[in-house]
Amino acid sequence: MRNLLITLVLAILPPAAIAQVHAADTTLTVTIEPARITATGVSPGSQVLFFGSGFEPKAYHVVTHRWSAVVSDTRHSGTVSYELDKPVTWNALWIVADLRNGHYAIAATPGYAAMRSDLTDRKFRRDNASAVSQFSFSRLAADFLYIAPGGGAWNFLARDGDANDADGVVNGETTIDLLRANPVDGTERQRQFSPGGTLFVIDPMRLDLLELKLNGAMLAGAR
Repeated sequence: MRNLLITLVLAILPPAAIAQVHAADTTLTVTIEPARITATGVSPGSQVLFFGSGFEPKAYHVVTHRWSAVVSDTRHSGTVSYELDKPVTWNALWIVADLRNGHYAIAATPGYAAMRSDLTDRKFRRDNASAVSQFSFSRLAADFLYIAPGGGAWNFLARDGDANDADGVVNGETTIDLLRANPVDGTERQRQFSPGGTLFVIDPMRLDLLELKLNGAMLAGAR
């Protein structure tokens, strides 16, 4: 888990049992408790990805937390849980995905909204083999997750101008290279953006979310 300091002050709201959930498929639901995230309606025996980012208040600043874990449904019950190291009652955003069929849900700590962003200034790029493998957008930081159609998932954390920023310069945008991203356990596949895949970007400075369901028209303009 990687932490960084941000000069913000947040109020802590009392925890609730169930989080507000936005699901891409009605069969997948997520329940958030202070020390446990539970997904129900997953494919029996599948692997489930729990991917999250959160702000923990610390006096006059906050610490940003990041989680990425895969839990297997070893009992073939269609329900899996991810146990947190310590209770989380502060603002945290979660993407929970069934890695077998790509169904997912987006949830936030009870009392907090899952903030969506349009991020209209964005573009896809091609690599030297003409595959669409890079994505740029006008934010200074990106906690990135891509779920490919038919299985496969990768994540990556980059900031404008750092070693993980594919364009390598400070220019007001962050570029993600899928070829350099970290594979989620057991999901190594061909690395390129494809129609039917889903791309997520959490801005760790704002804790808002870009969610893109990819299609042919969206990728056709890549250069």
